Amino acid sequence: MPTDDNTDHSDNGDLDAEAIAPQLGPALRRRRKAASMTMQELADRCGLSQPFLSQIENSRAMPSLFALHRVAQALGTTTVGLLDPEYPEYSEVTLVRADDSSGFVLSEGARTRFLTPGDGHRLEVNETVAEAGLVSEPTEHEGQEVIMVLEGSVEVRLQGRDPVELHAGDTILYPATTRHQWLTGQVGARFVMVTSPPSF
Repeated sequence: MPTDDNTDHSDNGDLDAEAIAPQLGPALRRRRKAASMTMQELADRCGLSQPFLSQIENSRAMPSLFALHRVAQALGTTTVGLLDPEYPEYSEVTLVRADDSSGFVLSEGARTRFLTPGDGHRLEVNETVAEAGLVSEPTEHEGQEVIMVLEGSVEVRLQGRDPVELHAGDTILYPATTRHQWLTGQVGARFVMVTSPPSF
């Protein structure tokens, strides 16, 4: 199944694109129609082509996690909400064990685990493991964001500010409305990202 980044989503126990696409397509269509938005309007808002969105809705293509994030933002939901539409909308307590959390390929060489599944939370927590020298797509959204590095090093770039290099144990908080992106160091990194309100 094609993806917009040609990434295999089935390695290392990650969520399988072949399994997810049949769920994602209908979920995306329902969200888009509920928002009274045409496919072209959604394409204009999220920066993806209308033909590619049509392939996603018809379960013939799988976007990268970054691309899906843009789609979710345009629809007023989160990436997790689109990927797992059958998950209960809200639960006061959610438990994710170290060995039972599926991951998703964020980009080639980077994998993310969703640690606060379900809708209705006031924040979301994700853990990312990324190889050396990776650069995330720049993004901006509502709320605040925190990055805490567990292993390796991450450089955080905030528009209009000097880059900040984080090492294991370092934490940074910033307004998510500021355009931001991260870069991993020479040995890669494992880090936790907390976003409030949920965005990814």
